Amino acid sequence: MINYIAHWDWILTKSRGPIVESIKDYEFRSICPIDNKIMLSKYYKENIDWEINRTNSIGLNSLLKLIKILKTLEDKSIVHVFTIKSGFIYIISKLFVKKDFKAILSVTGLGFLFSNKALARMLKTLLRPIFYLCINKVYDVIIFQNKDDKNTFLEYSRYKNVTKLIKSSGLDTEKYVLKNRFNNNLKVIFASRLLKDKGIYEFTKLAKSLEGSEIEFFIAGDIDLGNPESLNESELNELKNLNYITYLGFIDIEKDLHKYDVLVSMSAHEGFSRVLLESSFVGLYIVSLENNGTKFISELENSELITSLQIDSFIKVLENLKEMDLELSYKNRDFITKNYSSNEIAKHFKSIYETI
Repeated sequence: MINYIAHWDWILTKSRGPIVESIKDYEFRSICPIDNKIMLSKYYKENIDWEINRTNSIGLNSLLKLIKILKTLEDKSIVHVFTIKSGFIYIISKLFVKKDFKAILSVTGLGFLFSNKALARMLKTLLRPIFYLCINKVYDVIIFQNKDDKNTFLEYSRYKNVTKLIKSSGLDTEKYVLKNRFNNNLKVIFASRLLKDKGIYEFTKLAKSLEGSEIEFFIAGDIDLGNPESLNESELNELKNLNYITYLGFIDIEKDLHKYDVLVSMSAHEGFSRVLLESSFVGLYIVSLENNGTKFISELENSELITSLQIDSFIKVLENLKEMDLELSYKNRDFITKNYSSNEIAKHFKSIYETI
């Protein structure tokens, strides 16, 4: 039995569910706060409710409950933990559990802890001795999604055991409604959790600057109160009242993304941007700020990287696109299916499980 651990059940269903479905030789158990039991049960043979509030998952309650769960697992089990946040909680929990587990950590992005915020810098300094002392004792393998994150995290943590580079979390490519033509007036979408470091306010400035240009702007996503960078309810209401942006709320990316033409990402940091990969596969044109987790779009057609977060640079690209006769890239779809589909990522995971 392979145990998947995360502080949010979405992490174990949206990307990892299709991966689990593709690996036929193992049985899987989810350990996470259960909000969508039906979806978890679709992929996992067993589900254990890590009864915590994911918006406040760092704390004594989370730690104690994970310790209790880990003590019920079979000795010699494989444990696969997703995200640095859950990975840290697991490190502390394992100090109180004497069973012999083989443990894997997937670093899906460096996240808030490695940002330049004052609180993040303080936390990173405080937590570093724990990583120094414990990480090599706890994790047998760490998976990274890009080389830059790998180098940064290894320098910070002094991790010395096995590392793997597996780009992306995989796409279940058969589930997406594909785009077949571009709209006459460009529809530009920002699709993300509504976090300040995802560039939400920069996107609103971009839309304001092009107000009246016949380019339509849309925001899809919701607040995430478990993240210090999240908009609050008041800020969300202000966003909804902007007359030059249409706020969509949560959308079904697989079914609805094809309605738009351009995906703009202004995020400060990514592990390996899923929404960029999805957008390119569906057929949108991609305009993204360059960072560790967006550089991969240089391999794709209909994509453009912006090296600095200057609104004028994004304006120039969008104005040029408005004048172009855009054509879909079928080459992108073939490339993504071959390299980044859930089936391909599952092969990498399976290889790790077989050798660990």
